[in-house]
Amino acid sequence: MIVDNVNNPTAVAAGKYTFTNVNASGHTIAATFLEVPVNGDVNLRYFPLTAGQRGTVTCLDSPSISYDIYLPSNYSISAAPLPILYTFSPGGGGMVGDFQSVCANLQIITVGVINSANGISLDIIYKDMHAVTRDIRQRVVFDPTAEMAAGLSGGGVACYHFSRFRPQHVAGIFTMAGWMGVTGSYSQLYRVQYNLLVARSTGNEDSKYYLSPDKSFLVSCGAVVNDWSFTGGHEVAPDNVKNAALTWILTTRTMAGSNDRADALAQANNWRTRISAGDRQAVLYEAAYELMDKPRSWYAYQAQLILDKLMNDTTFRTLDVADIARGDFANNHFYYSARGAALNNDWPTYYASMKALTGIMAVIGDRSADFYALLQQYGFLTPVLTISHDSGQLNLSFSKDTPGLTYTLETSPNLGNGTWQEVPYPADTTNTTWSARFSIPEGSQRGFYRIRTTPTVP
Repeated sequence: MIVDNVNNPTAVAAGKYTFTNVNASGHTIAATFLEVPVNGDVNLRYFPLTAGQRGTVTCLDSPSISYDIYLPSNYSISAAPLPILYTFSPGGGGMVGDFQSVCANLQIITVGVINSANGISLDIIYKDMHAVTRDIRQRVVFDPTAEMAAGLSGGGVACYHFSRFRPQHVAGIFTMAGWMGVTGSYSQLYRVQYNLLVARSTGNEDSKYYLSPDKSFLVSCGAVVNDWSFTGGHEVAPDNVKNAALTWILTTRTMAGSNDRADALAQANNWRTRISAGDRQAVLYEAAYELMDKPRSWYAYQAQLILDKLMNDTTFRTLDVADIARGDFANNHFYYSARGAALNNDWPTYYASMKALTGIMAVIGDRSADFYALLQQYGFLTPVLTISHDSGQLNLSFSKDTPGLTYTLETSPNLGNGTWQEVPYPADTTNTTWSARFSIPEGSQRGFYRIRTTPTVP
């Protein structure tokens, strides 16, 4: 007998179930487990491991990527959510084994990002970061106020990248013999979200030249830095230091309010209902606001899930994104969302992220080279030009689908073999729209217009 409700958890009551596949001889040949939460959050997808288990899990949406994960003994969908720690090793494979004992004691979910390693391109690391975190937030219950990262040496550098890749979600990082990786000046592109907790450990025989300049920059961003030392060299910190560093992050972070989880879930359920009813536009703005205004919270977690849903839809380009969010961290968030999605061939999310970037206001503008690189490597949607005319006036307009493009209006008397020439009329542009209005040339019998788009060289 096969009972399969793993992809439809609303079909069963709360509790723990064993689903077995029994052959004709009566032998069990397969088993899976499912727990359904009693708090009403039944939107999680099936996960193959249970409390106390460690294993390698394949991402559902990016099956070429897997990760190592350990679930502590107290883990349960229906119990209090646990902190989560993403780990990065200089040799690849993550560091679940190095942290499992400490994390078992502290009851921390531990994840190994397998493909991150020294000498690996950032694209490979970002590809894993995007796929693994997306998979986990859709399948594992964790405390979003207690999302952390840890790594040794080059894995420590990866932790800093992780904090910038997920600025609205990461509460703290723990770097062991790890630096920011800055060889010249500290560009604002290295900025971290305000109040990021940075724990650092260094052996007393290891190099320490980077500690002071890294700390000065981090503090200038509003991060909080705390250092530990131990007897040793360039190596993994002993368990007592790991325990102290992770405990410091957990006790110093901004804790959730007593009703935050329930209130955020209620809001998310309201958003889902309204999306189903066609109210996608208003939900988009509300979710983006919650994500940016309430970082490292249950509200940001649920808002991210809603944005996952909205942005994985090819009709996202029809939505208005003007002033969807403000500031450089909003710019960072959607930039890394675009880059991670493209690396995973998730083209709806890539195009949606690029669309959202046109609506981010009040930014420094230091990502122009990054936008140019994305456009050159992954392309962009062709603008949909709307044309109308009245009283001898021609009206042309379109909504922008990406930042970083130069638009040129051209005309030709013939569509097939005519010569295209630039139209010498000024256009009215905003971050999200382009329009032009001009008189139809006297004596014109026919004409064709097009928009030529080219990535703007930074």
